[in-house]
Amino acid sequence: MMLSQPEHALIDTQLPALRAYWQRYEFPAEQLNTIEENIRTFSVRLPLIGAFSAGKSSLINTLLQDNLLSVAIVPETSLPTELRYAPLESIVLRRKDGSLLPLSREALKTQAFGEHDPQNVVDITLPDATLAALEGMTLVDMPGWESGIAQHSLAIDNYLDRSAAYAVVVSVDEGVLKESLRKIVEELAVHDKPMMLVITKCDKKTPEDVEAVLAHVRQQIEALTGKPLLAVCRTQRKNANELATALPVLLPLQHRFWHRAIGLPVQQCVRDLLVRIDQLAQSHNQTLSEIESERELLSAQYQRMQADLQHVTTRLHEQQEVARRAIVNDFASRLNSQLETLTRALLNGEDVSGTIGHALRMSWSQGLERYLKPVIQRELGHLQLPDGLPMQETPYAYRFKASESSAELIKSTLSYILPAAINLITRIPMGKVLAPIIISTLEGLFQRGSQELIQRQQQEETRRHVINTVIPSCCSTAEPDIARGLSHTIDEVMQSISRAADKEMATVRQTLELKARELKTEQAAEAQRQQARQQDSAALTQMLAWLQEFNHG
Repeated sequence: MMLSQPEHALIDTQLPALRAYWQRYEFPAEQLNTIEENIRTFSVRLPLIGAFSAGKSSLINTLLQDNLLSVAIVPETSLPTELRYAPLESIVLRRKDGSLLPLSREALKTQAFGEHDPQNVVDITLPDATLAALEGMTLVDMPGWESGIAQHSLAIDNYLDRSAAYAVVVSVDEGVLKESLRKIVEELAVHDKPMMLVITKCDKKTPEDVEAVLAHVRQQIEALTGKPLLAVCRTQRKNANELATALPVLLPLQHRFWHRAIGLPVQQCVRDLLVRIDQLAQSHNQTLSEIESERELLSAQYQRMQADLQHVTTRLHEQQEVARRAIVNDFASRLNSQLETLTRALLNGEDVSGTIGHALRMSWSQGLERYLKPVIQRELGHLQLPDGLPMQETPYAYRFKASESSAELIKSTLSYILPAAINLITRIPMGKVLAPIIISTLEGLFQRGSQELIQRQQQEETRRHVINTVIPSCCSTAEPDIARGLSHTIDEVMQSISRAADKEMATVRQTLELKARELKTEQAAEAQRQQARQQDSAALTQMLAWLQEFNHG
């Protein structure tokens, strides 16, 4: 896929030279191979979320002017369907184990996927001009839902960190933002996800009625998110022109994803090369014994750094109790705020797993943002940030210099690693940690309570039972998993930092080995090598300056 923007074009032209430098200075090929593979497969998703009656599949068919997707899907068999541009058409079922099953258009229409698994995805590529104009973006027709939480979790957990925005699809017949859709909008707002609104089937109502529905749903969404929508579109069963016109508003988001996913890693490769060239240039007067001493000191400093990171991990685990209590208390508060809803549902034998699951997910997400993430930032910030230097703007300046103390070593080592590690906190799939509680334990608890209470049919008794038994039981059931989830989050962040440090350690070791080999070669060639390094450094410095022009876009 090709993005018609200067950054992609620049990187595309510079990659051959960058690979040549990469090989010359003996960096492992895997890192550049990964970047090139990411360029080839790069795509940002736009999930379309809404109820089964919202007409998402019909909307995509109209947008593409192709009767491709079935409009008679039942909830029990529907799967996320991803559509993107490619020169050749293909339809495959991508199973959760990574295996692929080619499908015909007929199999797609009849949902002939074999054994159903909601983690499977239908992957479609089409030589379609509308998709081509989206510059690699993938449209995702998400399964609709009403009260359940399985599709809710799927839309959040599988697409949160791969989506530029979400399209909220509401049928004009619905007239309002349904409760099930309101819950997912509320959770997306916690993660600061941009949204656009699409009102479908507008030919079924008068223009005045359509505008009234649009205004009402828009007000509902913006009240939940506190932000204006990216776009608002009205579509008809045979006309999706407003959506086609509005989709390009997402391209700046697409470009920012590209910059983070591709542009910044390429810049880091150039910086790594410049660091190695500088180290080699400064080492021409070193002896083999001095290099060996540097290796030994490097290992000792690295061991101290790992010990300090372990101490931070221990302190974070000791402080997670505050976050755990806050999440559990917030969970109880949310359930109490839904007291009448829960009471009525239990008396009527209705499924309340959606209400419980949403409360738990919201408490978990907000607890991470408000209580755990600030603690992690504070603890790590003590180790690596110079006074007054914003974390997001911290430059990478790692050297493993012999003169550095352990504390200074940690500062320089983490100065680039930490921002990426902190971002991991918001990318950890919330539902994958909590899904076992939401889908099985809590759901079973409420089903059992429902069966008992239906027989009693006493409103006040039911309310007391919810307050005194059911809500405390939910909290006590969820609490151990919340604690485990917090521990998992802390370990993931710290392990990511440790892995990045290991990678940098290997890079420095490779530099030292290259130094040693060069010293063993013909000394007369040193002047020629120095001149070549100066030329390479000048070229790479210019390349980095070009790439950094996109940092402020």
